[in-house]
Amino acid sequence: MIGESSSDQLWGLTLQALLLLGLVLGILVPLVAWAERKQTTLVAGRGGFAGTPLGGIRLADWVRPLADGLKLLGKRDKTPRPSARGIQGWVPLLIVLAPLLGFAAIPWSGHYEFGETSVSVVLADVEAGVLFIFALAGLGALATVWAGLAGNKRARLAALRSAGLGLSGDLALFFAVLPMLLIFGSLSLAEMARGQDSSFALLGFWSALSPASGGLVASGPTWPAWGIFLNPPAFILFLTAGSVRLGLPPFHGEHADPEIAGGTRSDYAGLSLGLFSLAARLQTLLFSALVVLIFLGGWTIPWLSQTTLVDAISRWVGGGVANAICLGVHLASFFFKLFGVVCLQLMIRSSLPRPSYERAMDLCWKIVVPAALIDLMLTAGALHFIGGSGG
Repeated sequence: MIGESSSDQLWGLTLQALLLLGLVLGILVPLVAWAERKQTTLVAGRGGFAGTPLGGIRLADWVRPLADGLKLLGKRDKTPRPSARGIQGWVPLLIVLAPLLGFAAIPWSGHYEFGETSVSVVLADVEAGVLFIFALAGLGALATVWAGLAGNKRARLAALRSAGLGLSGDLALFFAVLPMLLIFGSLSLAEMARGQDSSFALLGFWSALSPASGGLVASGPTWPAWGIFLNPPAFILFLTAGSVRLGLPPFHGEHADPEIAGGTRSDYAGLSLGLFSLAARLQTLLFSALVVLIFLGGWTIPWLSQTTLVDAISRWVGGGVANAICLGVHLASFFFKLFGVVCLQLMIRSSLPRPSYERAMDLCWKIVVPAALIDLMLTAGALHFIGGSGG
């Protein structure tokens, strides 16, 4: 029988999960859908949906994602073949569930002290958060292959192409993130973000990577110790490999090539097709959150560490209020960076042409993987040299 304290923890965990679902599905996903529609029309020079004024305010652009969702609910799904009836029923749900579970391991902010209680905005503080999210991404890719194999001949062809491209992207993404794992020395996303809550001297780049320096703090002109500044090639490779791996635009040819007529989604319509679109936006958000945590400092603010911010505010108010204000500021910082990375991906989608399947494979095997291996060897060599000289 569950004790009273365990029951309270269970209710608290359930409440946090519901809040996370409401945040992701109720706010972030519609915001991404709105930004996608808005930025595409701006880049293409089209007027877009004009909107209908409501009380003198045009709200149609904001409620358009809701209208699209309601329209999908009113459409009827295709009748699947008897042999694929079960698969086509649960595979779209699995494709959505995989990235949705990944948000449980995303730390939205750091740890804050309220008396004897320590608060952190993360549903499940997984020690190996990077591997956990990579495993869920692999499960989602496998579900996409299952969805195609349960369809017609064109869908099965698309599934095989998606499997080949996904395997190439997996390998590229794995090697692209390894240099950052060496730099931070941890698989925990929270530890990576906290390691970037500091700065290093502009002319002291190597001392920023040195574990013997006692931290990434240096005197004189400094720069945020974010992953993008510690290893810029890794950021470019990770962004490219992640876009290929998740089939994000412009690397989404399997969904639009004329010879496969819709890709793995060709046998789906209505709500099932809407779940595919929902999964794509969830993957965009999850990948953007990874980029923010590994390369953009997570919730941290440049040149203003959490300790400095709390100490400065606590001079005027109590420590609990200072931690609450710091929590709000860090959440705002994280969501600002997250929206910026999403807009960057949308800009890439709107600006670059869609490469063919063969060119995307060549990009993974001939450019990203060799470049990631070279970056990994250089990073390991630099860390070994700095560690040896520091000892």
